Amino acid sequence: MNRRRFLKSLGIGSALLTALTTLVISASAASPPVGFRFVSNSRTATVGGVRYLAQFNGDGKITDSNVEGGGRFNLVIDTSPVPKTIVASGTWKAKRLMSFNLIGTYGAIAAGILEMKVELVPDQGSKVEATLRLACDLAAAGLDSGEEEGFVLDIPGTQFTLGGTFGPFEPWHPVPGGPTNGLSVFNPLKEDEDEDRDRK
Repeated sequence: MNRRRFLKSLGIGSALLTALTTLVISASAASPPVGFRFVSNSRTATVGGVRYLAQFNGDGKITDSNVEGGGRFNLVIDTSPVPKTIVASGTWKAKRLMSFNLIGTYGAIAAGILEMKVELVPDQGSKVEATLRLACDLAAAGLDSGEEEGFVLDIPGTQFTLGGTFGPFEPWHPVPGGPTNGLSVFNPLKEDEDEDRDRK
């Protein structure tokens, strides 16, 4: 008995058979995971003579439907005298994938844009949800995301220890016309690299 007759004998019609076939094809066509890593600074606009700086680093892995990873952060009063005042520091953790656009690969690395919901966990204080958007350009490959290299951090209401309403933290150029203040990169993971990451 062939598979079609077997399924028909179980009362499974052609519509379900088509759905099962599509599911198998979709599963086999799933994109390979992509790793990400960044260390970067972004800052808010200046409001009432005060501007804030977010120093972030982290890494993780992106699949078709999920993101995992995390790192550490400082939130600093950028307009305070050196050593600048830290208003919060701690860890962050990826919570939910919103979108990922892999623009192109170049050897072992890639350009793209990742947006995810994250949770900020300060060493002192309550957890706060935020949106983190990470962009990577590869000029040597002519791969341009259309966004500034680095990250945009949007904390709803931006009341997180900042004491006022500030816009999102955005990449900036320490030297006008120069590179942004940080580096981010995506890297398609081979199967063995993926397994090594999962074991850590």
